[in-house]
Amino acid sequence: MSGLDALLDVLPPRVLVCGKGGVGKTTCAAALATRAAERGKSDERTLLLSTDPARSLGDAIGVPLGGSPTPIPEVPGLFAMQLDPAVAHSRFLVKWRDTLITLFDRGTYLSDDESAGFIDAALPGIDESMALLTILDIEDEGWSRLVVDTAPTGHTLRLLELPESFAALLALLDAMQEKHRFMVHALTHRYREDDVDRFLESMRERLARFRAALTDPDRFAVVLVARAELMVADESARYASRLSSMGLAPRAVVMNALADGGRDDESATALHTLERTVSGAARFDVARLEQAPVGLAGIRRWGEALQRHSGAVPPRARAASDVPASARAVSSDAALPRIAPLTIVAGKGGVGKTSVACALAIAAAGRDGSTLVVSTDPAPSISDAFLQPIGDAITPVEGVEGLSAQQLDASAAFARFRERYRERVDHLFDSLLRGAMDATHDRMVVRDLLALAPPGIDELHALTVLGELLADGRFATIIVDPAPTGHLLRLLELPEQALAWTHRLLRLMLDYRQVVPLGEAAEELLAFARRTRVLQALLHDSERAGVLVVTLDEPLVRDETVRLVQSVRSLGVAVEGVLWNRAAPRTAPLPLERPLAHFESPITVPAPRGVDALREWSASWRSIPTGDH
Repeated sequence: MSGLDALLDVLPPRVLVCGKGGVGKTTCAAALATRAAERGKSDERTLLLSTDPARSLGDAIGVPLGGSPTPIPEVPGLFAMQLDPAVAHSRFLVKWRDTLITLFDRGTYLSDDESAGFIDAALPGIDESMALLTILDIEDEGWSRLVVDTAPTGHTLRLLELPESFAALLALLDAMQEKHRFMVHALTHRYREDDVDRFLESMRERLARFRAALTDPDRFAVVLVARAELMVADESARYASRLSSMGLAPRAVVMNALADGGRDDESATALHTLERTVSGAARFDVARLEQAPVGLAGIRRWGEALQRHSGAVPPRARAASDVPASARAVSSDAALPRIAPLTIVAGKGGVGKTSVACALAIAAAGRDGSTLVVSTDPAPSISDAFLQPIGDAITPVEGVEGLSAQQLDASAAFARFRERYRERVDHLFDSLLRGAMDATHDRMVVRDLLALAPPGIDELHALTVLGELLADGRFATIIVDPAPTGHLLRLLELPEQALAWTHRLLRLMLDYRQVVPLGEAAEELLAFARRTRVLQALLHDSERAGVLVVTLDEPLVRDETVRLVQSVRSLGVAVEGVLWNRAAPRTAPLPLERPLAHFESPITVPAPRGVDALREWSASWRSIPTGDH
């Protein structure tokens, strides 16, 4: 029996393939789906589904994908699709828009036109929530196997937490309907359910079914893909713990790209770190391949290399001290990319952007002083890079004068913002309408209006504070380590959407002035809108802000990097350059209409961790002159 068959045999029909960016999730998911289709009966169908907004699954299998299942010609019975939140949102509105307008009309003081505008442009969370619930619809469509290629850690955790956010939104909508129920009952002394009630019940039922399906071990299981690298293992261990807390403990772990069995010190330590967390999972290993597995032929080659872990002691791998001097030497023409006052270090997961961000911050502190490096990634790893405990508070980095670091807990920060807002609403209703029972339902609606916040608003809220830190002169330079590609692009798009959302929400609150003046509660939203406008202006000022893109010279990574550069530029944000990490000599440039400055970082084994190693590593970077291309 092949290793791939053995892995499929320990899994139920529905599989989530999870892991840190760059570990090989897409390859693993494609290999599982391909083999499942190959060994299935003629009337069985397998669906390979990607939830990654970076949209790399089509590149990996060599077939253009959209928002509906596409047959894969080379593999009978195999279909693939890219989950598209916008498509799910449109389908939702086609079915429920009129019902929602009725609901807003009953529960708020908005006119029909205002309600329609709010629903069409600012009813948030629906797109990704509906996309997530699409998985439940797909499960009902008779697929024999469903293999989900998920986004990197942070985005997937947010996606899996969306049911809780959607539940909060449903509670707000139910509060709006409850006002209508109260009034009808008061006038007629009876109440009969209508379309709005049936809509709310339908959404609650779908949410409950999704939660039950996802945590049913006979229906869904997680395959965690990792690599025997310390930073990957640390993040993967945290990821496994979070998944377990959601009732999704990994059923199997795939250790990808093992060099000589992973016997060097770094690999052995990484494997031990991860095995302590996922001791109950079946382990499978894949040796490092000479060529990246691109296309179905490459994916099959990867699947053939996958073996169940035997526990045998493999030969010792090459240790760091065995690496040729040319791979560790410091270049005589060392050069760093331009560091703007606000520098965002972007890239696909697994390319080394956290290490680059921390190394740049060390250099900036030596040049400018008062530098902050901050992670907005829901799965931060700055602590792992510095080998120092870094938390949600701004913390001085030991060994670098003038440098501070922070792993922003954006969810906690927005929760505090939401709680302050609720306290102000409660204070106003208590002080101005004490004992007025007629206002009970209005209070319930107003205090939970922030449940209408769009996905990612918590990260934007945290990022606006960074703009204030620059404007106030507390820091001369801020280096941001964001989530990988798809998550970052959504964050860069969000200021304009957030301003529109804020204006609509303030208009909704203004319409409550006939019940209670909400000036104090609105102050929080107005302050957020002001900070968002400042951040938006900062991001579009090429003198003060820019994006450095980190990449690898691998086919799928190159393709995603081209899309990332083009997307960032289309949003009006400057791209400072491209840093080729773990670069081979004479790396080919990206096919871009407008050229960029290119830099390269040589292979470093083990990967740099700690202040001294990061400082030495950045000293090995060099600029690539145009003639080198």
